Amino acid sequence: MRTSFDDSAVAYRNASHEGAQLSSIASTPVAAMQSTHQCKGWFARVLAVVICSVAAVPALGAAARSESVHQGANRMRLASNEVAITSAMDDAILQNTPGYSEAYPAGVPRSYAWCSGSYRPAANRVPPPDFTAVTGWGQIYPKAGAPQPVDPDATVEIAHAKTFLHVKASDEWILVQDQTKTSLTGSHFVSDFAPKPGLPMKRTATTDGSMSIGIPPKGYNSHFWIIERGVYPAGSIDGVYVEMDMRTTNDTDALVANVGADWWRNATAPFVKDFSNNPGAGMSNWIELRTAWSTLRFYSMSTSPLSQSKPLPLADFAPLPGSPPIKRKAHSLSPCASGQGKQAP
Repeated sequence: MRTSFDDSAVAYRNASHEGAQLSSIASTPVAAMQSTHQCKGWFARVLAVVICSVAAVPALGAAARSESVHQGANRMRLASNEVAITSAMDDAILQNTPGYSEAYPAGVPRSYAWCSGSYRPAANRVPPPDFTAVTGWGQIYPKAGAPQPVDPDATVEIAHAKTFLHVKASDEWILVQDQTKTSLTGSHFVSDFAPKPGLPMKRTATTDGSMSIGIPPKGYNSHFWIIERGVYPAGSIDGVYVEMDMRTTNDTDALVANVGADWWRNATAPFVKDFSNNPGAGMSNWIELRTAWSTLRFYSMSTSPLSQSKPLPLADFAPLPGSPPIKRKAHSLSPCASGQGKQAP
């Protein structure tokens, strides 16, 4: 288990993952977005403007562009860099579509493949054939370009953390990790996950079953995971879905967060520095944390199988009465490099 601050634990979420830097939807000129009444994808028709064409979603790749996804999703083009979401599936897809991070993390090298957010390395979307465990996790950073949080008593609350696995044979989702049945652990790691000593992270269980953790100190993040790994028979799984709710106790502290998952060789395998025991399945886009709850979501499989499988028990999407649907803005000023993601130092 990852419970100490030795070199291996400090290196645990080292950013030495290699992989292509995903292009951004935000970089696509609005004029290039073609419309068609024949669109069947998850970009729904709104005001006769349909942005489901190849030109509209370059970041998803040729295969994903052709996918017919979730017929009930309703994505509305509000402006060149905004959409509105009206369903949980909509929310999940957008949180895993490159180009729709709300902001970016301070201290993450711009060359890291996951600097911009959504990162799902193709080789890791399914677990290695002999692996039998998985762990969902989250990470919190100060927002790039914003003042460093200064409130020493500020915390982030985490609730309803769950990990689901998709079973190939039955086409069903099974719950394998649940915050209400175990707990969360973690620490403050150096922002770039360099092999330096981490700092203990304050963790306090609350009466409603959620957990409160300390915000990142300067130069560090707050990285946490579900303690007890989820298990499954080798070769039976072809996807993972992680969701959890987060909120900050101080709206003046500018923080961003995302969630992801690691495949593990088995339920007790130790961390090794080459990540051979825990290759990352990927992570979601960056969401700005607020004092209102936000549900963060990650899935490893492509969008079409996600929507075509037997129903995934997504957390409810329920905007407050009278409020507009959630808007996620594709940040147009990404500090992250384009092109190939480089290996971390």
